Amino acid sequence: MKKSFIASAAMLLTASLLTGCVIHVGNASALEGSSFSSILGNIDIAEGKHAGDISSVNGNVEIGDNGGADEVSIVNGNLEMGNHVSVRNIDIVNGDVSAASYLNVLNGIETVNGNVTLPTQSIIGGSVETVNGDITGVDTTIKQHIETLNGDITLSGSSHVLGDIIYNETEKSWGNTSDSKPTLSISASVIVDGNIILKRPVNLDLENDALKQKVVVSYTGAQ
Repeated sequence: MKKSFIASAAMLLTASLLTGCVIHVGNASALEGSSFSSILGNIDIAEGKHAGDISSVNGNVEIGDNGGADEVSIVNGNLEMGNHVSVRNIDIVNGDVSAASYLNVLNGIETVNGNVTLPTQSIIGGSVETVNGDITGVDTTIKQHIETLNGDITLSGSSHVLGDIIYNETEKSWGNTSDSKPTLSISASVIVDGNIILKRPVNLDLENDALKQKVVVSYTGAQ
């Protein structure tokens, strides 16, 4: 998880942005393919429309069916997507990521305090990373890694992780000092090509015994 995004998010507050409004991409006032930034306002990408880079502070972003965008960066807001949405990359601080089905992310998804819900038939070209957010994938392909510090991970259906599943060591600097253990749940039909690397205690619910052979425990006091 790259902390550099938090610094860049703070810089948005000093940038020249549209404030207190709703931007509708699909109207004559918002040209398709343009980049959009907003403070205290939502950004809506209409069905079948595509935007450039999107940045929002204290506002939600919605992308309709068959729509898309390049880089999506949000501070204090959710990203909601319809069916068959394509984006290049997603970075969020304090917000959830969700989609209806057939989500295509060319690179990866990162959140700090937010859940990532990956719907059926989604393809993530890079990694999915959270700090305190849960990650859920159903019939989803993740071409690199899944990483979290404190979030639950739930994979089911025909999901396929080509890289590792990594639970990183808890860092007090992230503001979550809970001693409760997150849970990793993987159904029997899920494929994990890499290892399951535990750098902190985690509750394991692995239906496929073969996955237990992939568990690598690397924290002090492990039994």
